[in-house]
Amino acid sequence: MSDPTPQLHMTHKLRDLPGLTAPAGYDVRSLRASDLDGWTSLLARNGELGEWSVDRAAALFAPGSVMPLSGAFVATAADVPVATAQLHLHGGDDPYAPTPELGWVAVVPEHRGHRLGYLVCLAVLRHAHQNGFRSIFLRTDDYRVPAIRTYLQLGFEPWLYDDSAGERWNSVLNLVST
Repeated sequence: MSDPTPQLHMTHKLRDLPGLTAPAGYDVRSLRASDLDGWTSLLARNGELGEWSVDRAAALFAPGSVMPLSGAFVATAADVPVATAQLHLHGGDDPYAPTPELGWVAVVPEHRGHRLGYLVCLAVLRHAHQNGFRSIFLRTDDYRVPAIRTYLQLGFEPWLYDDSAGERWNSVLNLVST
């Protein structure tokens, strides 16, 4: 049995970050503990990031976890989370340490097309920069072309993390440019 294709990696130097302005009808703010039901529902409705429960979410954002609640952001409509992105810390023997990761980016289908993914990602980038980090990375899949377009617009660059990355990035960037 062969190994699955590794995810593509991208990196960002956290410089010259633009301001954060939400479109009419939306707000962007930090995730609150009281949002975990809505956050879990958002990920379930997004349908692309696996199975979710409030217990799983609570464990991820528990005090002292690698995903601090202060680094998680949501875009809301009528104070209901409809988009999200998180800061994931890496430490210890983790090969990515000490660089943090942008992850768990999701937008519910009925709110796509309003640049909410861009905004919650930007909120995480600004938070990382304000907390002293000079770079951040993310992992994504080759087929997530709309997400990759967003990451490129934010200033992320392909990171040739593994031996297959160069050829795969060439293919993906050709798709992104069409």
